[in-house]
Amino acid sequence: MPHSHADALVMVGLSHRTAPIDIRERFALGDGRRAEWIDGLTAGPDVSEGVVLSTCNRTECYLAGRNAEALDRLGREALCRVSGLGVAGDSYLTTVEGASAVRHLFRVTGGLESLIVGEPQIQGQVRGAYREGRPTVGPVLHRLFQSALDVGGRVRARTSIASGVTSIPGAALGLARRVFGSLDDCGILVLGTGEMGRLTVQCLMRAGARHVFLASRDQARAERVARPLDARPMKRSAALAVLDRVDLVVTCTESESAFLRPGHARKPRQGRAPLVILDIAVPRNVDPRVADVAEAFLYNIDDLRRVVERARAARESERQRAEAIIERQVEKYRGWHRSRRADPAVRALRYTARRHVSDALEARACAPRDTDQEEALRLASRAALNKLLHGPTRAIRWLAEQPGGEARLHALEPWLSAGSGAPPRPASVDAVAAPVAARQRAGQGPDRG
Repeated sequence: MPHSHADALVMVGLSHRTAPIDIRERFALGDGRRAEWIDGLTAGPDVSEGVVLSTCNRTECYLAGRNAEALDRLGREALCRVSGLGVAGDSYLTTVEGASAVRHLFRVTGGLESLIVGEPQIQGQVRGAYREGRPTVGPVLHRLFQSALDVGGRVRARTSIASGVTSIPGAALGLARRVFGSLDDCGILVLGTGEMGRLTVQCLMRAGARHVFLASRDQARAERVARPLDARPMKRSAALAVLDRVDLVVTCTESESAFLRPGHARKPRQGRAPLVILDIAVPRNVDPRVADVAEAFLYNIDDLRRVVERARAARESERQRAEAIIERQVEKYRGWHRSRRADPAVRALRYTARRHVSDALEARACAPRDTDQEEALRLASRAALNKLLHGPTRAIRWLAEQPGGEARLHALEPWLSAGSGAPPRPASVDAVAAPVAARQRAGQGPDRG
């Protein structure tokens, strides 16, 4: 884990709210690129910690370091290089800092920033980004992502934000029902055996679909994933050759380039209705020129918005409850972040106390002693010292969390690092002692434990 002294936190990225799909796919970072990309970004001195969250609807970099301006600049430059758009890509990027970045990630994890409000997949995607980023995660991002995952769990457990249409496959199913009505007699092909593909097959089966094919580049994988879902496995190349025999195609692979082209969709339909293709992948799996084929209707993930908006309106009151949960947890995180400012004062206190104990033990060096007894005394002294310092340490951290606490800590530091005798009394000592005493009298001081 990096040893981070990061004071600044920045999120740089884009989402379905700020960029259309043809731009989002330029910034998408697939599984094989994320780790190498973030390693390169954190290799320099300005970025202490980094995690990248890349999904079908967003690519976001969470960066920690000493200077927010430097983090913003480096994050934007790195993302623009990924996109191939150069400086032209900068206009699509958004930056949020500090508590706003914390709030944003909490909202993302809680599903409030999703295309489909409350969708559950984003929590797993945030967890995956955090786990994948462990080599470049330090104390700031560790606390941030652990807190975000806790927030996501609270929101889903304490609200009904996840009721109704709560996933992209669910929205795709809604659109398919509007087109076909009943799915009982439809021939359906799902291209993609990842989480999105599995969820799509499950949604279709629950809706009554009986003729579902599941395709992968690897025939063995298709068979392994299709078996528990009661779908029929196919190899992708074979599936693309028989599109004239199905009514609905859903694509959701992690391919970085489009593989379903106009020629695949242009085959005679042999009396069937036009082929409906739902491309819910980013980058897109379907060449946009397929939309010009007379025998096909092409929809992409942005076309699901009408289905999504109806579900969103029905959950507005639950959104407000979720917002309240998020705000409480943002304040809790901010308190933790302020408490980190107490680290120098805590180190000074503990160093001074341990030095006094060490000096007292060394003063016995000239006297005859038993080695085992001396070691036992040293260990006992250290244990007693840690117990004695526990209360003052908690008090110092509590003080750091309070408004104006950092200035009061600076006033206390001369005492905490004092050698022999007290240092000169600073003019600000009353500003330190009076508020603390008042809060303690009111029962608002640090918890005892």
